[in-house]
Amino acid sequence: MRRHALLLVLCPLIASADTRTYVVQRGETLERVAEMFNCTTDAVLSANNRTNTLVPPGTTVKIPSCAQRIKTRTLTKSKRIDSDDAKAAQALATIDGTATVIVPTNDEDHDGGTATESRSNVTFTPSGDSHSLGQPWNGRLENGEHLPADDDAYKIRRPNHAWGAENVVTHLRAAIASVRALHDVHVLAIGDLSAKEGGKLSEHHSHQSGLDVDVGFYFTKVPDGYPDAFAPASNDLDLEATWALLAAFVRTTESPDGVQMIFLDYAVQKRLYDYAESRGTPAETLSTIFQYPRGKDTLAGIVRHWPNHTDHFHVRFNPAAD
Repeated sequence: MRRHALLLVLCPLIASADTRTYVVQRGETLERVAEMFNCTTDAVLSANNRTNTLVPPGTTVKIPSCAQRIKTRTLTKSKRIDSDDAKAAQALATIDGTATVIVPTNDEDHDGGTATESRSNVTFTPSGDSHSLGQPWNGRLENGEHLPADDDAYKIRRPNHAWGAENVVTHLRAAIASVRALHDVHVLAIGDLSAKEGGKLSEHHSHQSGLDVDVGFYFTKVPDGYPDAFAPASNDLDLEATWALLAAFVRTTESPDGVQMIFLDYAVQKRLYDYAESRGTPAETLSTIFQYPRGKDTLAGIVRHWPNHTDHFHVRFNPAAD
């Protein structure tokens, strides 16, 4: 009994070593499983005839013969879930049919109101020379664009990690500008995009191909240390401006190179969902945008839960077509 209990604590591998199967736990992806068993993500995907690393918890998956050892882990949430704030983005190679938001075409915004001229005219034009190669968790960036400094609008926390595909930089600047055109807001914190040539970035698993960016929130009272560091969604969260920023990102899904997925803590999702609902955003639109209230494990919505995302959005964009 003592030996069995120890095995359950060390690893949720429920089958014998011969069958090499594993039950996916909450907060895990097939990329994470591959890492645990010293396999490549592609090997695990191939063994399970899958193209998407995001699977529901409780799914039994096959572990290919590349596995060499099992990394010792506990079943406690604090140990099982990696604290790296970019682990959220390692999940998706494709979207499960939920990445497109149908929005009005008659100059109406998501809330049914009329879009202002100042917002609709906020555009930046990329040259189209950059290329995102490989996957966000295993890729690189060719001819990336450096996010320009804008001391009035945003602060880049690590300028040497502020390189992105041109469509990412373009959409990011336009989204921020659209919020500033409608709201009196403070300087926004911008976290990492990618290194100049992509590849492995310190403190992240993804952010490798110029498609990811970490973006802070707006507040009614600027927290201490912000925007030099992210700040959690406290009672001072500016729901109106932060919702406007999220809506601006969501609107880019109309473009093939727009947002693919946004990762955000489930409780923060609820606050933004409730705010948007209170101002009349249609239920169908909210259902398309948010995973909430269907549960943290539901594979639906552009905005998905991931641990350690109480203080920023992790926004992933689609690559631009060649």
